[in-house]
Amino acid sequence: RRGYRISPRWKSPADLQASAITIDPVYTSGRQGCLSRLRMYETPEGRKLPSVTTILSRSNPRWESLENWKERQIALLGEDGFKQQQQETLTSGTIVHSLIQHYLTPPPDQRAPPILDNEYSDRVQCLWESVEPVLEDVSDVDVIESAVHHSSLEYAGTIDCIATYKGEKRIIDWKTSRRKKYRIEDTFDNPIQLAAYLGALYTDVRYPETARPTSGMIVVIYEDEPASTFTLTKDELEGYWQEWLKRYTDFQHVLKHGALPANPLSS
Repeated sequence: RRGYRISPRWKSPADLQASAITIDPVYTSGRQGCLSRLRMYETPEGRKLPSVTTILSRSNPRWESLENWKERQIALLGEDGFKQQQQETLTSGTIVHSLIQHYLTPPPDQRAPPILDNEYSDRVQCLWESVEPVLEDVSDVDVIESAVHHSSLEYAGTIDCIATYKGEKRIIDWKTSRRKKYRIEDTFDNPIQLAAYLGALYTDVRYPETARPTSGMIVVIYEDEPASTFTLTKDELEGYWQEWLKRYTDFQHVLKHGALPANPLSS
């Protein structure tokens, strides 16, 4: 299992040893429909917290449509071909996240482009060239690939980055996509996801107030063109937080009843 260690960079080594915890993704099994394979974070105390992405996917009114899309892709590519495509996309995205993390960790004057040498090198190189101009404007990195959990709502996730972008401290999420995104609406649940991470950050005592941004940014990375950047103001994030609370409530309904609440206007 992959481990995520909560280790804010402003902590001393002694503080980290005392306060850091590890949250590991685990999966449920033996459930069907909306409750199949829930991705959870397990704390050292044994508490299992649903991930933000799990809550969003299982509370998505389009969940059945997404499952139908998956079936169509399998029919088109074959099950092995679909799995290979998904694995390539996931692996490339994971590698790019890792490259960004290593690139942004040193001070700006010590940064260096990555050297790529693996079976995904060509695709990853294209993705890197897409995002590199954005990274040149990122400075004062406070948080990079760090787990966070909400103390009262009991959910968890991993923040990609908190840093200054063009003079403003932002919570940043990196995404890869095969399709060009022209508007923030084209990123679907990504702004809600960002608001959920920010809400958790504000309740997680391991992160001091100095690490709390009031704006956000989604960076969508492509293989064949420069990355798209979508910034979010404090007011916009507050609006998406309200959407997150609705989705969180719907997820609780799914856990209890195995399905989303009925839409009274659909009958």
